[in-house]
Amino acid sequence: MRILVSGAHGFIGSHLCERLLAGGHAVRALVSPWGVIGNLRTVQTHPNAEIVRADITDPESLRGICDDVDAVIHSAARLADWGPPQPLMETNAGGTRNLLDAATASGTRRFVLVSSVAVHRFRGFRNADPERLPRDNGTMPYARSKIAAEDLVLAWPGEGVVVRPGLWPFGPRDPQTRRVAAALKGGRLPLLGDGGRVLNTAYVGNLTLGLELAAVTPKQGGRVFVIADDGAPTWREALAEFARLIGARPPRLRLPGELVLPVATGVEALWRTFAPKAEPPLTRYRATLMLRDVHFSLIAAERHLGYRPELSWRAGMAVTVSQDPLLRPDGEARVS
Repeated sequence: MRILVSGAHGFIGSHLCERLLAGGHAVRALVSPWGVIGNLRTVQTHPNAEIVRADITDPESLRGICDDVDAVIHSAARLADWGPPQPLMETNAGGTRNLLDAATASGTRRFVLVSSVAVHRFRGFRNADPERLPRDNGTMPYARSKIAAEDLVLAWPGEGVVVRPGLWPFGPRDPQTRRVAAALKGGRLPLLGDGGRVLNTAYVGNLTLGLELAAVTPKQGGRVFVIADDGAPTWREALAEFARLIGARPPRLRLPGELVLPVATGVEALWRTFAPKAEPPLTRYRATLMLRDVHFSLIAAERHLGYRPELSWRAGMAVTVSQDPLLRPDGEARVS
């Protein structure tokens, strides 16, 4: 197949391009006009790949972008758990609408949206069905923008599929993974509560496998999948294993769960009043990550896509550290 990947220069997009090319697909890698393509070094030289630049918020720049394309995997997005809602809605919902229109104009019939489990309010759930759990995170602008994007894809007359990565996507070249490593090495990452709440991790190799299957498996229009690793590690287990691999100590500082949410609420209020353009050091969204179980069933992906994670979450972490020099025990963990 010929597959267009938006956000191709990002963490997930670049790994996805590499997987698709290795699987024999032709790839059209869509990069923003200002995007840095350092992550696409191997893609640039591949005979079955082309890199194109366009702004998903500008419909005119997308004219013809989907010509001769069999499927679109839309991973481009603006990510933020804080800030004004308009830029998020313009990029995440408006950009999705524009790319869907481009796909329709070119006769492309399959469209996979990379969404987020943040569409759900983290009330505490294990082995949840992503299609039945309400998308009730209406207070977070990022979540609202993703809900709007999902609605567009699921209502599209072609085969629109929504994929939500597990709560903690990780892998080589991921800025967030590097931030976690830097915080662990510096002893600055606390556990909230006892660290005993469970989550889905999503090693990027497993995630891109699921995205490829969503794009190539026919008759999946209207479905929603969570793609993640097997198992349900606790935050304490996952961070301890990652710390061991990067040569750091597990988190020793613990913050009482009953205090974190009130403090986060107060911090948000202060920043909203006195520093509205700055990002607060703690938000309610970040506080709830460790305080509630956030774990989804993979049964739908297994049944309808034939998805089986290639690596366990522990093996995925080991590969991540071995392939990213900024994560190794003798390396300086930082965001490049």
